[in-house]
Amino acid sequence: MHPVSEDRSVFKIFTILYAVALTTIALLSVFSQIKIQQALNHQMDDSHVINFAARLRTYSQTLSKLALLLESGRDIEDNRKEFINTLKQWQKSHEGLQEGSHFLNLPANDQDELRQMFEIIKTPHQEIWDAASKMITVLQKDSSFNPAHIRPYVQTILSYEKSYLLGMELIVFDYDRFSKERIRSLKEIEYLVLGLVLCTLMVEAAVIFYPLSTRIRKIIRGLVAAQERAQRLTEQIHLANQEKLLRQETEQRIRSYSIINGEEKERKRIATEIHDGIGQMLTSLRMKLEQIEDRTNQHDPEIALVNKMMKSIITETRRICADLLPSVLEDFGLKAAIEELIKSCKLTSPGVTFLLEDTLTGGPLPREVEIGVFRILQEALNNAMKHAAADTIEVEIDGGAGALELIVRDNGRGFHFDSRQLFSKEQAKKSNGIRNMKERAELLGGSLLITAAPGTGTIIHLELTY
Repeated sequence: MHPVSEDRSVFKIFTILYAVALTTIALLSVFSQIKIQQALNHQMDDSHVINFAARLRTYSQTLSKLALLLESGRDIEDNRKEFINTLKQWQKSHEGLQEGSHFLNLPANDQDELRQMFEIIKTPHQEIWDAASKMITVLQKDSSFNPAHIRPYVQTILSYEKSYLLGMELIVFDYDRFSKERIRSLKEIEYLVLGLVLCTLMVEAAVIFYPLSTRIRKIIRGLVAAQERAQRLTEQIHLANQEKLLRQETEQRIRSYSIINGEEKERKRIATEIHDGIGQMLTSLRMKLEQIEDRTNQHDPEIALVNKMMKSIITETRRICADLLPSVLEDFGLKAAIEELIKSCKLTSPGVTFLLEDTLTGGPLPREVEIGVFRILQEALNNAMKHAAADTIEVEIDGGAGALELIVRDNGRGFHFDSRQLFSKEQAKKSNGIRNMKERAELLGGSLLITAAPGTGTIIHLELTY
């Protein structure tokens, strides 16, 4: 049989057995709880019934006492009212114990022995009831009360009271005995349910848990062995991937370095061609315009305007050449090039305040570091001037002993920056400058951190060692 099919079959068998065991325990628990609730309800009813049975004895004794007081002629009106109320309560309780009463919260009597006991005290109860009722009739009709009129009825009540009390005492004992028998029966049922639950648990342990634990132990051992093999294989693959990634990283660095060097060479070639070609031609054209303006006797405003535009074009061309090929960087180093770049930015954006804090120390930096840092600063300032709408841009540069730190901070409008979207196709055009800065920083072995949010300005932080 196929291992997968066998595992499914075993899993199905264990699931069915486990479900049967849990269902059995659940049914036994439900059955036990039902029995307990029934016993508690019976216990509450029995306690209530015993209480009312005891009250009947008290009511009968109270009737006898009040009958004697009425016969003696003391407090006729008060004792008559109390006698009538006690008689009514006595009769309602007596009927409720036999037939049940929703008002008194008494269940109907369902025991044959108790019915027989109530039959025994039926005659004393009826005699007491008849005598008491006749007493009440006499007390209500006789305007001039005479104790002799009720004396026979009082004697009847007293004569049957003892037998009634004895019968009610036996009834109370029977109620108590039935209650104890129910509790004893409940104990036997609970012991039986407990035994069934324990047997079910033992069968479950023998049929389900032990075989399942054995199989799980076997599976875990197989998994541990497979994990060890997989771990060894993963380590081998990891080493191979590390070597591959190292080669790819080296190739990428060489490729990126070649691209950046090619860009710098291309910038230098374009700057030279613009300076030596277009720049010279524009200078010659401006000189010709000035000669024409000098030979003209009348001042022509159109020629003056063209001459002014030509001057602006020459200035812009020189600025572009300076951006493409900062000669100050090659001649005097990074510090002088940064100062010259800040001056150029102030001329380009006169409404922006530029603050420079320069603490560069030591000798000249490696050429690739100077070019990379300068290009990053150039791109950061260009972005701040074009897009940030800031009125203050701060530049802090600190370096020495093989480390350099550059911070460019503006108080502009800021933007929502997500580094995960730098290389997405949707954001390729928008984040081209930032991506170039990060690539240059990583190529130099450093890191570039950008902190920005709408309305809070932007901070560009470059750290590198060389």
